[in-house]
Amino acid sequence: MPLTDDAGMFKGLSTTQANKAIAQHLEEINALFALEKIQHQYPHCWRCKEPILFRATEQWFCSINGFKEQAIKAIEDVEWIPGWGEDRIKGMVRDRSDWCISRQRTWGVPIPILYCTDCKKPVINEDVINAISELFKNEGSDAWYTKELSEFIPNSVKCECGCSEFTKEMDIMDVWFDSGVTHAAVLEEREGVYSPADLYLEGADQYRGWFQSSLLTSVVWKGVAPYKSVCTHGWVVDGEGRKMAKSMGNGIEPKEIIKDFGADILRLWVASSDYHADIRISKDILKQLSESYKKIRNTARFILGNLQNCEIFDVDKDSVPDNQLLEVDKWAVMKLDELIEKVNTAYNDFDYHIVFHSIHSFCIVDMSNFYLDIIKDRLYCEGKNSLERRSAQTVMYRILSAIARLIAPINLLLMKYGVLCLTPKVITLKAFL
Repeated sequence: MPLTDDAGMFKGLSTTQANKAIAQHLEEINALFALEKIQHQYPHCWRCKEPILFRATEQWFCSINGFKEQAIKAIEDVEWIPGWGEDRIKGMVRDRSDWCISRQRTWGVPIPILYCTDCKKPVINEDVINAISELFKNEGSDAWYTKELSEFIPNSVKCECGCSEFTKEMDIMDVWFDSGVTHAAVLEEREGVYSPADLYLEGADQYRGWFQSSLLTSVVWKGVAPYKSVCTHGWVVDGEGRKMAKSMGNGIEPKEIIKDFGADILRLWVASSDYHADIRISKDILKQLSESYKKIRNTARFILGNLQNCEIFDVDKDSVPDNQLLEVDKWAVMKLDELIEKVNTAYNDFDYHIVFHSIHSFCIVDMSNFYLDIIKDRLYCEGKNSLERRSAQTVMYRILSAIARLIAPINLLLMKYGVLCLTPKVITLKAFL
């Protein structure tokens, strides 16, 4: 990009050409003290990989110092998931003094400011603000570019110097300001939603982005944070921990996973990952998850087979009261209660990987390797209406019913050959054709 008129005698030159021309000019006027070529780090565009050209321009700034302590207090009233998020955003707000809210782009939401053509001062008063607000409300922010000032600014508006002619600000608002005031546009304007929001969910980079811009705009306006809780996640990376990028060719399309492993494995991968850090995905990882998936599915199928063998187990007619359950059956109920408590706590804390791993461990260690193996003789050898068999079936029904409900929020029990369907009295297995 060539230099503009502001470059004077070097107008029209590229930055590379200007470097040489400026050095020659300094030498010609005997103002060059020394000349040496050096190599140093320089910011480059992450897309085109070319060096970034800096321009010195006038900007609009918002001072944070006036409400910084109030913002930090609001941070302490929010639940941060994971906990280190609180210290992270506190440090960023504490070290910040200004917020540059203007950008030089040809698209975006304009900064609705007028400038006096005589003294060049910005004209900001109630009449101007109300007129621009009414324009944006009726016609949208694009009207700032399509309408003449005379079409929406009252004739009575004048600058302090007495001038009544103005020009528009052509810079746009920082896009983080746009996203930062969504709580006002959504929570305050729409029916059925309330402020503050229960949860803000985004990537870990938003402590300097959306989380912070939302916090600052809400605190300066209402004195409180716009959210009760904030949950952050990492990024999906390949099996070696590298960022996925088109240029590297290491991306994996969800449809490829569904084609090779099925949609359930994709859901399982999401649920089993600790999303607070970067999440790895590869075909080897998905193969391992397929085995885990089969363990849970096979546990469910074994129980179903013994609840619907010769007759369907009717929970109302066939259940055994808790005080008549056999000791090992009572032990299984105790382990189930522990699982339910652990999973509910994990859901409340948004620790979905704990949900999956707890259920998986319960199915393998407590059920397949121990309890279900012990009760096989009772299920196969005792009479169908015997206390021993009904005791085991009662507990198996409770176990499968609980597991199905515990997994339901992450939709893992959509099995390859069928789906568990729960009715008030009976668990059935409906096969897909």
